[in-house]
Amino acid sequence: MHSDRARQLAEDFASVNAEVIAFAVACSPEQWEMVVPGEEWTVGVVVHHIAEGHAQGLRWLELMAEGVEVTDSADDIDRHNVEHAERCKALAVDIAQTVALLEENGARLEALLRELTDDQLEQTAPFGPAGGQPLPTWQLAAVAARHPRGHLVHAREAVGHT
Repeated sequence: MHSDRARQLAEDFASVNAEVIAFAVACSPEQWEMVVPGEEWTVGVVVHHIAEGHAQGLRWLELMAEGVEVTDSADDIDRHNVEHAERCKALAVDIAQTVALLEENGARLEALLRELTDDQLEQTAPFGPAGGQPLPTWQLAAVAARHPRGHLVHAREAVGHT
């Protein structure tokens, strides 16, 4: 049986993902290229980072829900983020491509969140980005909405949409 907590987590995530998509669609090409203070990436790279983060969150949640360790380290994440920013810049990732990725990865992550059972949410596994500290799946599942929400606040500030 699926969990009410899982449904709430999925709905919170879906809501913020819709906000990110609406923000991206509303950006002008000039706004898309503005640098986000504190992140030192352009708005486009930040929003694309959110979309890629959905796929990473999906992978991590699939592992954690089964009690399998997430072996990525904080250094791995930092390195991946730098590589991602460079790749986005080199490929000149645009709004339409980013929105498509937000929709695709967002739908997959939302579906997984909805399917989690109470037992899976309580499942604990070592989480590499937290130094290997054992965490319950529900704690990581809540990050699915917090991660994009935090970046969205910064991106909105950069373009003057608060």
